[in-house]
Amino acid sequence: MSEITIIIDNWGHEELKEYLMSLKGILDVEIKNVEHEIKSDEQLDIYLKYDSNLITPKIIKMEITLFLNITKIPSILSFDKYPKFKTSNYTIIRDDLCCEYCYKGAIEDLFEIEGIETVKGNFNEDYLFKKYEEREKITINIEYNPNLLKAEDMKQIELKLNI
Repeated sequence: MSEITIIIDNWGHEELKEYLMSLKGILDVEIKNVEHEIKSDEQLDIYLKYDSNLITPKIIKMEITLFLNITKIPSILSFDKYPKFKTSNYTIIRDDLCCEYCYKGAIEDLFEIEGIETVKGNFNEDYLFKKYEEREKITINIEYNPNLLKAEDMKQIELKLNI
């Protein structure tokens, strides 16, 4: 049995749990609305247990984004694939960020890369409303499988990200 948590910048999820439970390979689903600290917007914290012989994280992500009608809008803020092995860490630090769309797009790109297991960042939407000199650096912490990716691979991945 495998597990995954995906945090999505979206508030609507009526019937999402029932839909996900109807998919072959999904064993358990927990969905929480997490209120954003700064604004009244909510984010979805989606936790699933699944049979990796029947369904993959990529398909799970596709099913969620299709159901929420957000396939063309990057919306993933973080994820954890709960690896059952020791991971290595890599941190991306940016002095500035283009926009929220680019940040979420980068997280989605990282989700798709085999070997990247967990991604968490410190971006929140109030960042873009602060004066430039008051903004803190954007940090994205990545845990990856050292048997599939090396530090040099991570540097190349970082260079290709559009953030």
